[in-house]
Amino acid sequence: MNSRVLVCIPTYCESENIAHLIEEIFSLQIPGLEILIADDASPDNTAKIAENLRNRYPLISILKRKPPYGRGAAGRDLFLYALEKNFDAAIEMDADFSHDPKSIPQMLKALENSELVIGSRFIQGGSDTERPKGRQILTRWANFYARSLLRINVKDANSGYRAWSRKALQAIEPQSLRARGPAIVHEALFRAARKKIKIQEIPIRFVDRKMGFSKLNLGKLAYGYFWILRLAVLGK
Repeated sequence: MNSRVLVCIPTYCESENIAHLIEEIFSLQIPGLEILIADDASPDNTAKIAENLRNRYPLISILKRKPPYGRGAAGRDLFLYALEKNFDAAIEMDADFSHDPKSIPQMLKALENSELVIGSRFIQGGSDTERPKGRQILTRWANFYARSLLRINVKDANSGYRAWSRKALQAIEPQSLRARGPAIVHEALFRAARKKIKIQEIPIRFVDRKMGFSKLNLGKLAYGYFWILRLAVLGK
């Protein structure tokens, strides 16, 4: 019996990427794999484009989210869907091709001996060299900040490209995740570490988006740093 795998993709204004990404993922021909798009009312018809592909790829589901919007709330809803629909594993990834879908088979292979697999830029074989130097430096500093404050023994605490076993998702209790922005990656990882979830990192090549625009801004960065500090101080 094949495992059921849900690829979870939160979206906002990814009309230039979503169709190509869906095609790339299904071209991997992984048995039991389905895709869930969680869209935050994108005004560029991202959800509609995904819906139009259902005739060709019936294993696509669309979650048209209602407020509160944001990466954190979307991630929580994706995790809850995976548990509710009895998937054996869930992969979370960005829609902008900074996370190469070709890494999915390797992540699932690693998940056979782990409970959480992180696509890492900062272990041997990984890379983050195509973005502007300033962005690279900021990412490394933010990663050091998160790892140090949260005392998490992984090299890439900021990575949002992850494969979760069902056991790991249940352990982090996604219904109570509170971060609304990108800090959900730290909150979920922090919980996994505290629950002694078996974590493995595999190398990935992280690249900057070629199409569309980044939703990360100074406000979201500041909120993320605050949330990490909050987790470190309060432990929840």
